[in-house]
Amino acid sequence: MTFGRLVWKDLLRNPLRLGLTVLAGGVGVMAFIFLRTVVDLFYVGAAAAQADRLFTRSKVSITEDLPLAYLPRIAAVPGVSDVTFYGFFGGRYGESQKDFFGSAFVDPPSFMKVFDEVSVPPQQVAAFTADPCGALIGKDLAARYGWKAGDRVTLKGTIYPGDWTFTVRGVYDVRSGGMDTASFFFGFRCLNEKLPEKRRDRVGAFLLRVEDPSRSALVSSSVDAMFANSPYPTRTESERAATLGFISMLSAIITAVQVVSTVILLIILLVIGNTLAMSVRERTRDLATLRAMGFKSGRVVMLVLFESLVIGLASAALGVLIAPPLINGFMSAVGSQLGGVPKDFPRESTLLLGALAALGVSLLAGAIPALRAVRISVAEGLRKVA
Repeated sequence: MTFGRLVWKDLLRNPLRLGLTVLAGGVGVMAFIFLRTVVDLFYVGAAAAQADRLFTRSKVSITEDLPLAYLPRIAAVPGVSDVTFYGFFGGRYGESQKDFFGSAFVDPPSFMKVFDEVSVPPQQVAAFTADPCGALIGKDLAARYGWKAGDRVTLKGTIYPGDWTFTVRGVYDVRSGGMDTASFFFGFRCLNEKLPEKRRDRVGAFLLRVEDPSRSALVSSSVDAMFANSPYPTRTESERAATLGFISMLSAIITAVQVVSTVILLIILLVIGNTLAMSVRERTRDLATLRAMGFKSGRVVMLVLFESLVIGLASAALGVLIAPPLINGFMSAVGSQLGGVPKDFPRESTLLLGALAALGVSLLAGAIPALRAVRISVAEGLRKVA
């Protein structure tokens, strides 16, 4: 009887309990990986942010507008190669909350220069640029509603009330980066000409491309210094910093997800710990017999910990195996509403984290039963009836 075979025999002492414990642990690992993937998705935009792109918004609040007249002055700042602007439109296609998607007004020519990761056929770019009320939509949004170039789409404005009709002039894809493919962009001129005088020539923010990313900090300070004493001071930061600023507004949600993922690990700890505690209690006489035969206390502790490790390994393997197809299926189901999701999720690092967490928790769960197994004296253990 080898040590490994002894561990195996003890594990199979109650196959049903072992199977249910591994299944519960595997489901817990899968849930942990799923929640960590949700957290990873929040930061995918920041990870894909381009180093040569800056974001200029109102210093007062991200919801405050800036004068369009700032555009030529920003473009003249040394180190700025291109600049564009955008503004949230908040359009809705129908009355349902499900019919809400990202929509914004842009300046077509400069937008295509600054966001060069956007892929659009040249003829569609020309049509989008030439039509004041032309729209450029993401491929996922087009698939969601069956829209194509030439279709007329009417959106109900929320930030800009009223019914606004646009003509789809192109469908875009993204070569790389974190930009979604379920947004609706249209020319600023179409909106601006129909607004009241006090709301005209106002934009949400400016996006700058710099010639040398190493001089981004200098360019940022130059832009902000130019408008420091104006009625509309600005705050310029890297695209990554701006994206993290958006994410910080959802910090409570992210923290809640992280807390729940930690609770899941505690549940796995309790499940495996309870199984091992019952197993050790049932084998009190057996373990005492092994010690009477010459097994040292450390050997008995290792026996219980190896059982715990095997359960942890099996749970981790099951969770890592079932997590990717379930997560990919979920993303495929909700991808159109989320603006498309990256294809490389869950990440290998997240899967590894889930597996290591399961192993660590299983060893921790086995510690108390292992110590309990050697704290009882041999004589008392031999008299013990499970």
